[in-house]
Amino acid sequence: MGDTDFIRKSLFMVGGLLIWGAHFGLVYIFNAMACARHFAGLRYLGFGVVPLTVSVLTLVALAATIVVLLLAFWRRGPARALRDQKPVNDFMRYTTITVAALSLIAVAWNGIPALVVPPCGYALP
Repeated sequence: MGDTDFIRKSLFMVGGLLIWGAHFGLVYIFNAMACARHFAGLRYLGFGVVPLTVSVLTLVALAATIVVLLLAFWRRGPARALRDQKPVNDFMRYTTITVAALSLIAVAWNGIPALVVPPCGYALP
């Protein structure tokens, strides 16, 4: 297994965590910028700009994580190991499935507070 193959497989295996981390950062950075720049009270199409943006980010992150989960479930990840390395394939597949499933929960738990709690910690007019 070459270096690029190892990197590809490793990134696929922790893909759910990478998606969750990106979602976490984007949601909280956007919320902080909305409070700091005083645009948390803006509305777009009748929805608050912060809950709308967080909803879109959460749906995109959930969809991307589901893609990783399904690819691992259907054994469609990066190039598979040789036939004599079946235990390695199984370990990587089950680890990817577990990490992606837990990441789905983490993404949902990141999105819920931003949708339930008002931006900036107080109710906007």
